[in-house]
Amino acid sequence: MKRREFLSSVGAVAVLPLSAAAAPTAAAPVHAQAANWAALFARAKGRASPELIQRWLGVGSDQASALMSDLVKRNIIHNPVAGSAASVQPMYARGIIPGVTNAPTQILRKTRDVFETLVHDDGPEITDQPTDEDAHETS
Repeated sequence: MKRREFLSSVGAVAVLPLSAAAAPTAAAPVHAQAANWAALFARAKGRASPELIQRWLGVGSDQASALMSDLVKRNIIHNPVAGSAASVQPMYARGIIPGVTNAPTQILRKTRDVFETLVHDDGPEITDQPTDEDAHETS
C-alpha cells in the first residue's frame, strides 16, 4: 500500500467520528398520551424530574428528558433546577393528598380503640351452671 493512500484512509477514519458527533441528534419523540400522563403525575405530586418520569411511565432516559422539555413548553412545570422542577399549578397544596397522609395514623388509632374495647369488655359470662344444650348432649 502506498503511503499517500494509507494517510488518506487514516485521515478519513479520523474525520468520520467527528462529523458524526458534530451532527445534531433528534430529540426523542413525545407521544401525546405519555405527555398527558406525565402532566397528570407532575401536577398530582407537585414536582417532576426525569428520574421520576422514568419511574412513573417506564420510559427511557431520552424519552423522559423529552417529556420534561414538553412539560416546560406546555407550562405544566417550571424550568428545572438541578434536574427537578416544581409544578406550576399543583393539584394539592404542599403536595399533600387529603386523607391519604393521615391514613396510617388513623388506622393505628382505630386498631388501638378496638383492641382496648376488646380487652376492657367483660365478654360473655362464664358460669358453672349447665345450659339446656349441655343437658341434651348428656342424655
